[in-house]
Amino acid sequence: MSSSRPVPRVYLFYGDDHASRAAYIARLRARLAEAGGEAWATLNYQRLSPATHSLDDLRAAVLSVPLFVRRRLIHAVEPLGWAKDARQRQRFLAVLDEVPASTALVLDIGQRLDEGRRGQPPHWLLAWAQRRGPEYVFLKALPAPRDVAEMARWLYKAAHEAGAQLTPEAAQALAAAIGPDTLRGLNEVRKLALYAGERPITADDVAALVEGEWAPDLFRWLDLVGAGQSQAAWRYLARLREIHDAAFVWNMLLRHFRLLLVLRDASDQGANLKAVAREWGIPAFALPRYRQQMARFSRPALQALYRRLYRLESRFRRHEITLDDALEDLLTYLTLHARGAS
Repeated sequence: MSSSRPVPRVYLFYGDDHASRAAYIARLRARLAEAGGEAWATLNYQRLSPATHSLDDLRAAVLSVPLFVRRRLIHAVEPLGWAKDARQRQRFLAVLDEVPASTALVLDIGQRLDEGRRGQPPHWLLAWAQRRGPEYVFLKALPAPRDVAEMARWLYKAAHEAGAQLTPEAAQALAAAIGPDTLRGLNEVRKLALYAGERPITADDVAALVEGEWAPDLFRWLDLVGAGQSQAAWRYLARLREIHDAAFVWNMLLRHFRLLLVLRDASDQGANLKAVAREWGIPAFALPRYRQQMARFSRPALQALYRRLYRLESRFRRHEITLDDALEDLLTYLTLHARGAS
């Protein structure tokens, strides 16, 4: 009896890291080509979506017999469109339950799914996958980075995998310029690598070649708040919300104020701020701006602000407010603080 592990029939990739999802699917296609050659791999690959295909089309594709290779690859793009109500969901899951061993069905979902943390039930598709188990379903969550630091780490790793050299300062600058768009990030890394040649990509290269369409500069935003320019601060927040969802902006702010508090504590204790900044992943070029904003907040003020952030986060987790409500509350609080209100 063979001890080899069963090959999954369904591959569920979900999350807003579009580049990583595309890379995983490309690997599956490459395996198909290795097994039967590029021509047969192309013939046995089919891409479907609810926008152009019915659920019956999906079922027919899943049950089709592969031609001259062991497995077909069916790529279902945004398949939740086939399961918009309870009846459709039941039919959709019935199709998933009958995938034969001769088919690899990829469910390509470009959004995060609720994984059932904090006592909440998981998304119904994840619950189904958990019931079927890893021998039938391969699950991979691929969320996009939520702040500049996470995106910088993603870019640094992506550059390394692409055979390019990206300095930490360049990764930080590129992340600040483009935001969490991983597909664009990968393209920008490739462009910068061609420009830099054999040498490492620097922050100056990023400044020269990358057009910043995102640049959520929290220093600038807090400078507006601190100067009492509340209208400009509200407009800047509105601009951020046009480009990114509230969760992204909220998580950026949480990290920013956490770092301000860390640096304030370190400064009050006479610690070496450059060493602390390195430990927390703050690039050297950003430290002077952190110093400037630290001077605006006393340690008690930062602690009070962080407690307020925690309370707002807790209210959001209890579904009492939305993150947009939390952002508005925070900006109102900061504006009052800048004017000397308690």
